Amino acid sequence: MASNILLLLVGVGVLSVFASGAQPPQPPRIQADVVVMGFVPCNNGTSPMRTGSAPGFPNALVQLQCTDGAVAAAANATTDGKGWFRMALNTTASVASVASGCGLVVATPLASCNAALPATGTLKSGLRLLVSMVFFPRGFSYVSPSLD
Repeated sequence: MASNILLLLVGVGVLSVFASGAQPPQPPRIQADVVVMGFVPCNNGTSPMRTGSAPGFPNALVQLQCTDGAVAAAANATTDGKGWFRMALNTTASVASVASGCGLVVATPLASCNAALPATGTLKSGLRLLVSMVFFPRGFSYVSPSLD
């Protein structure tokens, strides 16, 4: 008898959830034309660096810079404690223009993530379109400072 009452109460609870039509809470959506996200390695390899070959670069400032005058876009983000970042921006530029005219620059000194690495220079990467409006870095490479 007690199990029948318990079964009835569970059934009524399940039916009330379905009958309410309430949607479960959803995470906030990014309202942007372009999303750029990825991983910044703490490494100064001479060739593009693979994500798994180096630890992440925590608290690095990642800047989206566009060299194409037709692309009016700029954004920045700070990596989390594991080297991952995400930035969103609104732009009137086409996805193709962003892909060809923009890149990522990490100007935070490499020495701030590993004292054995250079204190000057930057990490740079082009962009790779993942899906419709989401870009990932092509692979960061170390660029030493120019000697003028």
